[in-house]
Formats: sequence, C-alpha cells, structure tokens
Amino acid sequence: MQCGKQRDLLRSCCLAGLIALLIAPCRAETTVPKQIEYKASVNEDPAAKVCQLAAAIPNNRGGEGVGFQLIVAQMKRQGALAGPLVTGFTVDGRDLKIAPQSRQAKLASVQFVSERYKSVARPKALPFEDGSVAVSTLDFAEGRELMMAVLRADFELLFTRENSTAAASYKVGSPPPADVLTAFSVCVNSLASS
Repeated sequence: MQCGKQRDLLRSCCLAGLIALLIAPCRAETTVPKQIEYKASVNEDPAAKVCQLAAAIPNNRGGEGVGFQLIVAQMKRQGALAGPLVTGFTVDGRDLKIAPQSRQAKLASVQFVSERYKSVARPKALPFEDGSVAVSTLDFAEGRELMMAVLRADFELLFTRENSTAAASYKVGSPPPADVLTAFSVCVNSLASS
C-alpha cells in the first residue's frame, strides 16, 4: 500500500513537471538580420519636437520581422523647447513579406538587451491597440545608454507574441549608415542645446 502511494505521488510529480515544460515559454534561436533598413526623421509641432531613428528588422528566413524605432523628444512650453529629454523605443510586429504596414499577432512582451542597458517592456511600457509596445524613460543616464546601444548596433530584441509561448530574438549588429546617423544626431543635438 505504501508503494502504491509513492508510485501515485511520483506519477503526479512527473505529470506536473511535464505540464510545466509544455507551458513554459520556448526560446527560439536568435536571428541575426542580414540587412536592416534605417531611416531618420524629425517630427515637430507646437507641443514637442521628436527625433526618430527607425529600423525595419527582417527575419532572414521569411517575411516576418519587427519595426524598431528609437525616439528622443523634448516638450515645448509657449513654443520653446523646455524640460527633460524623453528617450524611448517602440517595437511592432510586422510581416515584411506581404506589406510593411500589415501586422501579425500583437506583441505580448518585449525586452531590449545590450551590454549596458536592459529594459523589460512591462514596467515602463505602454502597449498599443495595433500590437506595438512603447518603452520610455526620463532618466538621462538610462536614455543615453539606450541611444548609444542603438547607434552602435549592439543590442538584441527579445519578444513574444500573443497566443504563443515561443520567444523570438533578433540580434542587431549592423549600424545605421552615416547619413542616417548624421540626420539623427543633428536632431538630438538641437534638443540638448535648448
């Protein structure tokens, strides 16, 4: 009788362990994109000036990829730049094979990881209805580390999509071209000098 209880307990533990393995997030292998499209832009209105560095990051095996955007902004008071810089990023899932604007399943979580800056999306994140996630900080030191990691192209994006336990990973290793870096730097310098 004692052996029967031990066998049932062992069977229950094995079943619980198997279930835990099945529902735990799976880690997919890291994709290193061969070619990333970068673009710098400036958006300014009476309320703020925003410097953007956008990157279309494809998956080498198919059309799937993500859109990443580094954002550095400063609010305006009475038409003049004032206050702290806001630094952040957005990530959206997209199917680059069909069309750049088409969306896949919404992102459930996003993490930006570099040697000196790490960000888990949820604590400082804002998920949008379109399935993208935005993360921002007012901390100048954190913002600078984030910006430098992106400009050096030394970071990894880890994310999961809704209704999926598989984590995807994109390792970015190719920096923006010189003209894009210059355009973005000129914009950021105009914020910092105000």
